[in-house]
Formats: sequence, structure tokens, C-alpha cells
Amino acid sequence: MLKKYLSIIFILFFSMNISFAQMSKLKRADKAFDELNYQEAIELYSEILSKTEVNEAKIRLAECYRKVSNTVEAEYWYGQIVNLPESESIHKLYYGMMLQTNGKCDLAKEWYKKYVLEVPDDLRGQYLVKACDYTDELMTKNGDIYEIENMPFNTNLDDFSPMFFSEGIVFSSEYQDSGNPIKRTHTWTGNPFLELYYVERNQTSKKKLEYEYSKSSEFSNRLNSRFHDAAVCFNDDQSEIYFTRNNYNGKDDAGAIRLKIYTAQKEGYVWGSLESFPFNSNEYSVAHPTLSPDGKRLFFASDMPGGFGGMDLYYSDNDNGRWGPPMNLGPGINTEGHEVFPYVSPDNRVFFASDGHVGLGGLDIYYMEIKENNQFGEINNMGHPINSTSDDFGIIMHPDGAFGYFSSDRDGGMGDDDIYSFKKMAAKMEVLVYDEKTMEPLREATVINECDGKEYTTNIAGIVFLDQKLEKCCTFSAAKEEYIGNSLEGCTKNADIGESILVEIPLKKELVFDIEGIVYDEITNQAIEGATIELQSECNKEPMTTVTDKDGKYYFKINEECCYTVKANYAPHYLATRSKEQCTKDLDKSTTLLQNIYLAPVIPTNTVASNNNTSSNTTTSTTNSSNSTFNNNTSTYPSSNNSSSSSYVTNNSSQYNSTNNSTVNTISNNNGVSTQSHNTITTQTSSGFGQGQTPGTYLLHIYYDFDQAYIRDDALPELEKLYRMLQDNPSYVLEIGSHTDSRGSYRYNQRLSQRRAESVVRWLKAKGVNSNRLISKGYGEGVNVNNCVNNIPCSEEEHQRNRRTEFKIVGYYDSNGNYTDIVKSSQPTQIAVDRCEGCPF
Repeated sequence: MLKKYLSIIFILFFSMNISFAQMSKLKRADKAFDELNYQEAIELYSEILSKTEVNEAKIRLAECYRKVSNTVEAEYWYGQIVNLPESESIHKLYYGMMLQTNGKCDLAKEWYKKYVLEVPDDLRGQYLVKACDYTDELMTKNGDIYEIENMPFNTNLDDFSPMFFSEGIVFSSEYQDSGNPIKRTHTWTGNPFLELYYVERNQTSKKKLEYEYSKSSEFSNRLNSRFHDAAVCFNDDQSEIYFTRNNYNGKDDAGAIRLKIYTAQKEGYVWGSLESFPFNSNEYSVAHPTLSPDGKRLFFASDMPGGFGGMDLYYSDNDNGRWGPPMNLGPGINTEGHEVFPYVSPDNRVFFASDGHVGLGGLDIYYMEIKENNQFGEINNMGHPINSTSDDFGIIMHPDGAFGYFSSDRDGGMGDDDIYSFKKMAAKMEVLVYDEKTMEPLREATVINECDGKEYTTNIAGIVFLDQKLEKCCTFSAAKEEYIGNSLEGCTKNADIGESILVEIPLKKELVFDIEGIVYDEITNQAIEGATIELQSECNKEPMTTVTDKDGKYYFKINEECCYTVKANYAPHYLATRSKEQCTKDLDKSTTLLQNIYLAPVIPTNTVASNNNTSSNTTTSTTNSSNSTFNNNTSTYPSSNNSSSSSYVTNNSSQYNSTNNSTVNTISNNNGVSTQSHNTITTQTSSGFGQGQTPGTYLLHIYYDFDQAYIRDDALPELEKLYRMLQDNPSYVLEIGSHTDSRGSYRYNQRLSQRRAESVVRWLKAKGVNSNRLISKGYGEGVNVNNCVNNIPCSEEEHQRNRRTEFKIVGYYDSNGNYTDIVKSSQPTQIAVDRCEGCPF
């Protein structure tokens, strides 16, 4: 029993000794961690965990590996802790970031989603959930236009943040000359402190953008200090330098040494005394300065209070030598993560690195345009191969953007952070989209590169800038609302790197043309339903046809640069009527050709016209089946008036005499799709024939000289009009009726009027009209248009009105060739007169 108790006491004593030893080591590890001495902390935490499970040590060890960018170990240890009771939500985010950096995006996405559920207000989680969905796009974004090269002056330590100076490059490096007797190391990484180095470069091929580099050397003994010196920029003439340095004069409340920006002026060949940037502080870091091309604005990174996350981007404007207050670039740019290493390119774009936006993992390089009123454009990820799943940052470039340098700790480098050059094996394609007619550039037009399917939008100058690999041809398709799309090929064959190639794509306004109208009864103004509408055009071999609806309406969509005529027909009740030719040629706006057509009735037809338009003045027509003639119970024809005017014609215009054209600017919403300026050109068309003296007849303005029957020159237009009417109405049979004035004997005037009618018939037959469609009828002096009968004194003008020709439709042939009478040709109405033989009138 005693031995048993002694054994228990021995085991407990031994366990207590291990516990006390572990606790002591844990305290030393925590102290190293708090002092940012991550290398020592890693050793201590690893020793503890090799002997016992301590959750606190696991959490701190995961943090240490993340801080020193050992993503493989960090992934392992975050995987150990994310489900521990002591684990915090942020550990899920970090675990996802390590997985993504190590190429395990699908797993990372699951942990990002869990983080978003726990911390929905942190936009980083939302961005990073999307990041995995964009991996393929970012990996193929630049195609194969970039050539990446690890620089020969890199060391096996950290080398980063290059900047152009003189004929070479200034950069930051942990390298220390082996001849330096003083070896100073930084506890964070265990590596030497950063110093500024310079390397000269010599261009060996201007066309291929190839360089040779000298051995690196310290940039300035005056500027390099005992602690970190890094991330420099210069003004335009390189007489002024801005750089980042540790605040070796003090620590913050947590004991951390913060970063500050310092500046110095060049005095001859050396740098003068240092000045601290006005917004430096012992309580937060101010770092990574870069100047705008004009030197009036300094961009930098800082974790000063009032930001949106870790390190944010700020700018300060120089006003007469004084730096204004720091301005945060805002939540659209800054995230809950880190935005660092800004750089303003010669073409006024801001480049920066971030781990809070959608990217491939770690820090990615992004850029955005500087716009007016302190606004910035859309943030663009530079994509692979500039970006990788590791940290990529600190980019600079030549003015043309074809060559430059950046920093990365990607696999395959010489050390941790390395400097790489990039070279665009591409030419600059400038795709200009402009209005073909006005030659004005079109902003916000869409341009698609058919080689890769990528879509771009033109800027205010109507231009899209993009890079195209050398020795390659691509088709660029341009489109814009209200325009007809167009495509043009752009080639980079035999082009130099960075050469600008202009592709000019004209777009023609997408003009929408249509023709529409209503068909009316010429007498009643009632709309005619069921009329056949034929649209003829020089652009179409076959005419288009339609039928008017219950409201008498018709519609056709028509083409630009074409001319059209509209023919309306409702046989056998109306004379077919054709409009004058209307054209869309030379119209520079979408236009509706509004063509209303008035049909002259062959017979009284109130019962034929559309019943939708009721009228108090109705006409009843009945058909006598025995002789196929119509008897008018109530005539809608006017009785007797001056025949120079016609109550048949609502608007006395036609294919023969169209008037009343008007252009009205309206707005068409295109069924809600688009809104554009739209014209309407209105034209009215009627038969153009005035009413004759007797019901059912139509007046032709064909007049004759006294005692003559030949066709005068002024009658030819009227005959042409009649001829066209016969062509448009090939089934109708016409009676051509001619008249004389009252001078001369009755018998003589009867013969004279018959000769006049026959002269019209002969003219029409000579034009090719079939004789069986023409009946000549002389009416003598029996039907006058005025009171110029025998014994009534009249002027020559009044007598001239009676020497006229009229026509009426007396029948028609159906499709089988059968003839039907409409109105029997009859003798003229006899007027009782007291003839005065030999009267001087």
C-alpha cells in the first residue's frame, strides 16, 4: 500500500513539474508573440504542442504562421482551431484565406460562407465568397500577353517595392553585405532589417524591351537607418524623395514600433536632412507613399483611426507647400482588410494591393481611374499572371504601360518577396466607335472582342483601350442602343510592343420606318373595313398586302433608303386609289409615313363603309336584280354646284395631286424598349377626281377650244391621271362623256361632243387600254355646269367650263371574265330650252 501511494505521489509530482514547465514556456511564447517576435514564438509554441494539447498555443501558432506568410503551416493550424470553443469568427476567415492561397478555393468558399453568416457586416467575407467564382476568369483575364521574369538582382531574402530612379531602380531588400560586421535582424521574421538599394539597368533591345542589370548597391548611406527603410517614391524631376521608415523614436501604447513617411530634398549629389510627414504618429502607421504625376497629391496607406479596416488608402493635397488633411478614399475602395502599396501611373490610374477585394488570394494588385471631383472609377483586378494566389503588390510601369515591375512571394522565387518584371507582348488597340453620319464619338457603346468574348464600354471619347497579343487578328463588334451594330477586324501583325493601333467602327443610326393610315369613303368620311392594301416598292420584287381592320387601319414596317406607293382597293364598290411615292431616302430620324387614303365610291356605298362610324346622314342603296342597276333612294352626291370644287375630296390630294405633307416630332417608346426622336410625315390621298354634273360621274379637267375636239396640251396631265386610274382598276368599264357649250345648233353640238369623247378614247387605246373597257358618249349641250344655256349671256370663261369631259363607271368584269352592269349608260338629261336659231350668244 505504501508503495502504491508513493507511486501516485511521484506521478503527480512529475505531472506538476511538466505543467509548471509548460506554463513558463507558454508565458515566454506569449511575450514573444506580443513583441511581434514571431520566429521565437513559433519555436516555443511548437515545443509546447509537441508535448501537450494547449488550445491557446494552437491559436497563437496559427496566427504566427499567418504573420510570417507561411501559408501551409497556417492552413494546418487554423484547421486545428476553427472548431475549438476558444476559436473566434475571424479564424474562419483566416482559414479560408489560407486555403485559397494554397489553391483550395472550393474548401475556402465553405469557410467564407460560415464567416459571412457569423459576421455579415464584414464585406471581406462577401467579396471572398465571390472570389472563388471568379478564379477562372482572373486566371484567363490577360490571356498570354504577359511575360513574367524573376529579376537577377533578387536575393534569398525579401526584395520588393521597386521604383524608377535615374537610369535604374531603387528597391527595398533585407540583403546585408557579407562584409558588414554588424548583423541586425528583425524579430518578426528573423531576417535583417530592410534597406534601400539601387541597381542600374541597360536596355539591350528597345523593340523587345530587354534589359541588363548591374549588381545592386546601397542607395544612400544618408537615408538607410538602423531599422526598416522601404517603399520610396520621387517627384517628377527626382529632386525630392518620400519613403517609409520605422518609428525608431518611440512605440505605441501596445509597444509596437509604427511606420512613418519621411521626405528629403536633394542637395547636389546627396540627400539633405529628413522631414517627417505631417500626419505621422506614434499610435498608428503611415506608409507606402506615392505622388501623382503633377506632384500635387500624395497617396499613402495608414491604419489611422476612422478607417474602414486594417490599412486604408488616403491622399493629401499640397497647397503652396503645405500638405492638406488626409482624405480616406472611402468604403468603395477600402475594405475591412488591408489596402496598401499605392502607385499612380503616368496615365493617371491608381494601382494598389488589397486582400479585401475579389482576388486570387493573399494581396492582389488592382487599379482604378482617377476621375473628376475626387472620384475614382471601377476597381479592376489585374488578373493572372500579375496576380497569383500569393501576395502580389508594389507595381510600377513605364508611361506606355508595356513594361514594368512588381513584387510577389509566389512559389518559384529566389527568396521570400521577389521583384519581377512584366512585359506586355501586345499592342494597344484603340477601338473608336462613332456615328457614321455626324462623325461624333459614341460614349457608352458596347465593344466585344470576338477572340475572347470580353465586353468593354467606350469612354466619353468613344474609345475602348485594350491589349492584343502581337501577331494576332481579332474582330471587334460594336453596338449601341438606337444604332445598327457593326464589326471590324484589328490586327497586330508586324506591330511593336506597346504600339497603338486604331480601329474605327462607324455605327449607323438604327432608323425605324413604317407606313400606316386609314382608308375612308371619300363621300361619307367613314372608315372602310376590308379594303385590300398593296404596298409596292422598288426595294421589293413582290408587293406586300394586308387588309384594313374594323377601324379602316393598315400598317407596314418598311425599310430605309426605299420609296413606296400605297394602293387601296375595295372593288367593285370603290375606285382603287394609289398614293404618291413616298421615300425614306435621306431621312436621318425614325419616321412614320402616315398615309390616309380616301376612296371614291363607284356606287352609293354607305352600307359598304365601316359601320363603326355612324352618321346621321345615311344613304339607302338597293339593287335591282333584273338589270343590276342601283337605285338611290337618297343620294349622297351633291346636286349642282360649281364643278371646279369637289365635295368628294376631303383633302383634294392623291397619287396624282398629293398635298398637306407635314412633319411632326414625336417620341416613340418602341414598346417600352427604347426612346428616340421619331418623325411623322402625314399625307392624304384621294381619287383626285371632282364630281361631275350628274350623279355617279366624275369630272376630268379636260377642256376644249371652241368648236374643236382635239386634245389640248393642258389636258394631258388629266388623261395620264385617268390612264393610271384604269391601270389600278383593271376590271372596270368606263363611259367617257363629253360636253359642249350652248353656242351652235343642238345637233351640231351633239356630234361635236361625240367627237370629243372619241378623242379621249383614242388616246387611251393608244396607251394600251382595251377598247372593251371604254364607251364614248357625247352629251352635246344638254348638261351644263352653269346657267349658260341658250339666250343667256355668258362670258367666255363660263362657256369654257361647259366644254368638258367626265367619266363614270358603268360596269365591271369579275375574275371569270363575266361582265356586270353597275349603271346603265343613258341619254343625257334633257333640258327644255327655247332655242334661238341664229342668236349671237
